[in-house]
Amino acid sequence: MHTTPRIAIVGGGPGGLTLARILQAGGIDAVVYERESADTACGQGGALDLHPEYGLRALREVGLENDFWARARPRGLDMKILGKDATVHPQDVTPEGDSGRPEIDRRALREMLLDGLAPGSIRWGHSLGTVIALEGGRHELHFEGGAVGTCDLLIGADGIWSRVRPTLTDVQPVYSGISCIEIGVPEAHRTQPALAALVGRGNMFALQADKGLMAQRAADGRLRIHVAFRVPEDWLTTNGIPYDQPERARAAILEHFTDWAPQLTDLVRHCDDTIVPRRLYGLPTGTSWPTTPGRTLLGDAAHGMVSFCWGVNLAMRDAADLARAVIGAGDDLTAAIAAYEKTMRERAVSMAEELEAIPDEGSDPYGVRNLGDFFRRMAAHGRRGSRPAGSAGRSLPPVVADRPTRIDLNLLIPLSALLSERSVTRAAERVSVSQPAMSTALAKLRRHFNDPLLVRAGRVMVLTPLAESLVDPVKELLGGMYGVLDRTEEFDPATSTRTFNLVADDYVTIVMLRPLLSELSEAAPDVRVSVTGVHTGMFDRLRRGQSDLLIWPPNVPADELTSFSRGDLPPDELVAVVDGDHPDVGPSLSLEELADLPGIGIGSQATPSSGSAFGEGGVSGRTVAMSDTFVGAACLVSGTRMVAVIPRRLFERLGHAMGLRAVPLEPAGELTEAMYWDPRHTADPAHRWLRERIQEMAARL
Repeated sequence: MHTTPRIAIVGGGPGGLTLARILQAGGIDAVVYERESADTACGQGGALDLHPEYGLRALREVGLENDFWARARPRGLDMKILGKDATVHPQDVTPEGDSGRPEIDRRALREMLLDGLAPGSIRWGHSLGTVIALEGGRHELHFEGGAVGTCDLLIGADGIWSRVRPTLTDVQPVYSGISCIEIGVPEAHRTQPALAALVGRGNMFALQADKGLMAQRAADGRLRIHVAFRVPEDWLTTNGIPYDQPERARAAILEHFTDWAPQLTDLVRHCDDTIVPRRLYGLPTGTSWPTTPGRTLLGDAAHGMVSFCWGVNLAMRDAADLARAVIGAGDDLTAAIAAYEKTMRERAVSMAEELEAIPDEGSDPYGVRNLGDFFRRMAAHGRRGSRPAGSAGRSLPPVVADRPTRIDLNLLIPLSALLSERSVTRAAERVSVSQPAMSTALAKLRRHFNDPLLVRAGRVMVLTPLAESLVDPVKELLGGMYGVLDRTEEFDPATSTRTFNLVADDYVTIVMLRPLLSELSEAAPDVRVSVTGVHTGMFDRLRRGQSDLLIWPPNVPADELTSFSRGDLPPDELVAVVDGDHPDVGPSLSLEELADLPGIGIGSQATPSSGSAFGEGGVSGRTVAMSDTFVGAACLVSGTRMVAVIPRRLFERLGHAMGLRAVPLEPAGELTEAMYWDPRHTADPAHRWLRERIQEMAARL
């Protein structure tokens, strides 16, 4: 085999282009064969959101993350669910600052990927005809029109109707039960502002009685609309709608929505003359094939799921994994492909199972992931009456009618991870098992509790009421269990060489930890304490056991903290600090007087607030500067007329040297810190010893 194999990628979508970009960066020749011509290939499809662990991760490997953020729309993820009377039911509004799954137009994404390809590495207008296997896993490719090419590795990235997949398996795409008619309203913000407002910044779904109107706003202001129906496979050709006669076609489509609100049917009434019928297909869940030398698949060609955006995200992640496998294959390319295919299939199956997290109300005879389930769920409010988003899971049917009589205690660990992470993928990573294994555990837990436990609400998974009630008992139960299992030896600080990893802000480090370390140097001379400042990944590090303790204000909102054990520390008084020569501040400050002074706010992306507690805020109403630490705020105050609010004990250690003056607040406020740790450490003698030392030190201050 060639030291650097020649790669032929069939399909120039995001998956194929991502693969080519990474391979070329790794010094491997890769040619992309795309059946579309260059002038039409970039104009297909609407917007999609890229997920951090899938599409965004692949772009990071390509080196396009900065380019992506320049074109992305973080606020394009809003989702509105309407009934046929245009009443808004559950809606998911992207919070300010939330950029977890930013949206981008497919055209813009494809252009980004194309721009960096080596000249001549994409062959437009090449539609694959036949594949002839040669010796040593090589292949000869014959394209319609007469072109011929050879390669050491053939990769099918050509979607659900792949021309490469039939060379590996006889599995055929299965009709999902959903057919769509694609229409659109150009420049809706200008031509139809009422429709633009109806759809909003992201996606709108109006679903009822096995049909619906789904609209999405693109970057250029166009509303991309899918008129969807749950119908037999031949319905698009037998319904009598003349797609090539726009006026008649619009009227025929509207006949199916005569009892729907005019605000919704205006989406059809005002669409332009581009009307395209499409059937939606998918592959059976778990589609596989024997590993074949010199041949493999990625994306929808391998595991096509009829879903919103997941197809592209999975294809790009497949591409990144496959590229790494090929680059590191050495002389055994077939073994590298086998390892890739195993990981790719497990991920696809896990994703299909996670998308099935809300129990189905029917059955799917083909085992194919399709939008039929989506329609049943999203249209449910029309049959059961409207209810707020937060109660969406309350009337879901039970998973099964019979509950197992035997209790499998092995399910406690995955149950704890699922309750904490609220994601099959992240829960699997937390306890170091595969995604399919975690999905199997979730299925068993659902049967045991006769409850879904996790349900989808917009872009995220949420706990059902029963699951919410399990969080604290499971935390306590596991803490006790670990306590029993950890009673294997006592902790001797005088001889221990353990290193404790702590995360704490500057206040805790200076006021509590500095004197604590002085004491430990005598009582535990070989114990080491590593202190890291607060940062955006601190919750994840605590969850994974990379940090032993997080010391953090309990009144700072952070949903991640609910899964950890907690011990509160004694509070400290908050005082205003000003320059020693400040002419406008007397011996004390009321909150009203504080609000009139130019102030320094304390907070950042990692630390959203200082955790102070008094009145309705405790900071100046005229914030003119920000610092992410108390010490930084005090430094900014020195020599100015500004004011900052910091803990008294910190001022006592640093304030006088900075030439500052502490001013009591009326009413007084306080700062409380708490220790957080993973419940599995609760009864660990060494961990308990450290917590007790910190508690004792804080009490003496």
